[in-house]
Amino acid sequence: MARARVLVWGAGGHGKVVVDALMLSTEWEIAAILDEDGKKNATELLGVKVSLLNGDLMGSAKRFKSECVAVAIGDNYARHQKFQQIRNAGLRPVNVIHPSARISQFVKIGEGVTILAGTTISAGTVIEDNVCVNTAASVDHDNYLENSCHIFPNATLTGGVRVREFAYVGSGAVITPNLIVQKYSYVGAGAVVLHEVPEGMIVCGAPAKTTGEQSKRPGPQK
Repeated sequence: MARARVLVWGAGGHGKVVVDALMLSTEWEIAAILDEDGKKNATELLGVKVSLLNGDLMGSAKRFKSECVAVAIGDNYARHQKFQQIRNAGLRPVNVIHPSARISQFVKIGEGVTILAGTTISAGTVIEDNVCVNTAASVDHDNYLENSCHIFPNATLTGGVRVREFAYVGSGAVITPNLIVQKYSYVGAGAVVLHEVPEGMIVCGAPAKTTGEQSKRPGPQK
């Protein structure tokens, strides 16, 4: 069966792991990699040519004969903005799932989701749109990952955890059962979270304590 053509939006480090995952897929053929940085134009990422995106996403889709786009951006807010642009253009945001990821058949997954190498996602978990579950993360049973959040490499979510919109769970962090990581918050690398993380707060350490405020918020829709 012929593979569908997909555009990858983002030629940075995160783009590299997304391209790698797509190359291993039997579903997708990479049509092109798009990036707004003129310095990356005509370069290559894992052997695939990078093309300059000058704001005309639909024009690029027609040029490369693809209606499917994978967003390869780690930053939650930039990824969200691009996800909305794809939808507004009438294109399809696709899921990128590395073939080594172990995902229960009882997991619900939205659109534009990225699940990278070595992740484990257990039964009863819900993953909303535009979420990134990064390399070797462990998401146990009955977790709920809201729109545009990001679970970093080797992070562990035990049972019944809810990560709200735009929140980050840092590399190697552990969230103990039945807690909420509120929206816009940031759990630092290696943190051990024993209590709810308040909205917009940065928590670090073991046990995790509030160390600052995450002031970044979604930008205006385009």
